[in-house]
Amino acid sequence: VKAVVVQLDELISRIATDHNIQKTMEKPWSTTGVTARADAGKLGNVGDDEVLKLAKNEIIRALDLEEYEIKDTIINDLLENGRQSLSKYVEDLLPDIYAAATNEDDGELMKSLKKYFEQQWKVKYGSSNQWFVLFLNEYKDAVNYDSVLKRTAEYGNKYVKDCPILSIVLQLLFEGIDDKCFDEINLFNDLWCTITNNGLKSIENFSDNKKRSVLFQ
Repeated sequence: VKAVVVQLDELISRIATDHNIQKTMEKPWSTTGVTARADAGKLGNVGDDEVLKLAKNEIIRALDLEEYEIKDTIINDLLENGRQSLSKYVEDLLPDIYAAATNEDDGELMKSLKKYFEQQWKVKYGSSNQWFVLFLNEYKDAVNYDSVLKRTAEYGNKYVKDCPILSIVLQLLFEGIDDKCFDEINLFNDLWCTITNNGLKSIENFSDNKKRSVLFQ
């Protein structure tokens, strides 16, 4: 966990630096420095690309899209916005396939989406951040690991903000974060702003004693 904290400190420092620069220039801030590192391995490894391609093909088969002209449109929408984006294509999909895809949380589509996003975490974000892959492996058996994957499969990149790695790590570290924390009480956004503006030490108000002892031991 100490290694995770060190790497998070570096990410947060880069985010804060970008934030201050953008504020000075009076432009919307970005995390170019962070995301560039996280994306560095996206196309550098053919094997990794093949892993994601195979996972994407499973999604195509789950929706029986092989012969659809708008196959790529539907898939790209799913990978960006998650299962909830299927509502746009209710007239395009077969009724029984659409019903199963949208109603079954343990159905083939959700299994395929979760598999894709889990591979994406490791391939796209972990290729140049090996500590992140180790972190994912360590937390794979955590109570909320599947919940975070399910949220990602349902909503895609809606909650990753400007730095996917930081978003995923925070969601896994804070077991109490659920969908309500994102939409109804906006707790995750408050947590995000607090950390990116003030650093890890500032999150004491968001965590219990046990969580603080893990983060700062």
